[in-house]
Amino acid sequence: MDYINEKVSYLKGLCDGLDINEETKEGKVLVKIVDVLEDITDALDGLNEAYEDLEDYVEMVDEDLMDVEDELYELELDEDDYEDDDFEEDIYEIECPNCGNEFITSFDDMDDEDFQIECPSCGYIVDLYDLMCDCEDDNCDCGLEPLNPEDEEL
Repeated sequence: MDYINEKVSYLKGLCDGLDINEETKEGKVLVKIVDVLEDITDALDGLNEAYEDLEDYVEMVDEDLMDVEDELYELELDEDDYEDDDFEEDIYEIECPNCGNEFITSFDDMDDEDFQIECPSCGYIVDLYDLMCDCEDDNCDCGLEPLNPEDEEL
């Protein structure tokens, strides 16, 4: 902006120094052009100041918004801590007998009637009853998870 102000001031000084006659048509036009240029530079200076004020204001609003977001996310995290205490979803790690991929699932992902789930890697339908031990002996070495009597009703 200062560069434009300097140029317009130079033109005004040039017009004054050349003793341009304001009585002639050309002199009137040149003087009016310089006056309009001065008005334009004043308007640009005002716009520049308004822009800087708006920039400062937006910066302050952004900082306030960040503070609000921090408080909000902190509250959400606190609520999540309490939600976990009220309800814990049963999550199980399953190894697919077809491809050997281990994946995590919950009862919500399983077919209620057949107690089956699809392996996300190979698409094989894993029957969870086949992965559970139905031995009567608590110390068996079959390597399968014990089958709970409650699970048999499913």
